[in-house]
Amino acid sequence: MPINKRILVDTIARERIDILFNLAKECAATDSELSREYVRHMKKIGTHCRMKLPKEVKNGVCKKCDSVLIPGLSARVRIASRNNYVVYECLACKAERHVHY
Repeated sequence: MPINKRILVDTIARERIDILFNLAKECAATDSELSREYVRHMKKIGTHCRMKLPKEVKNGVCKKCDSVLIPGLSARVRIASRNNYVVYECLACKAERHVHY
């Protein structure tokens, strides 16, 4: 694939991932299954285009159940100051995600 076409594909994929992530955040409160479908589709786009998801997206999604982690709504957040990380606990599947700061 030529360089110019690859750059075009990457920019379109990034735009679609951003759009899908925003849609998933918007509908997380009303329809969690639709939100999970948006996340699954977003992951497929990233896999198909062989690109990494942005950190904001990667840290904002539960690895186990693909739900969007919104503090207070779908996730419990606590700070482990001794170990220098933030713990996001998914309220749907109880999986924990540790994000270092």
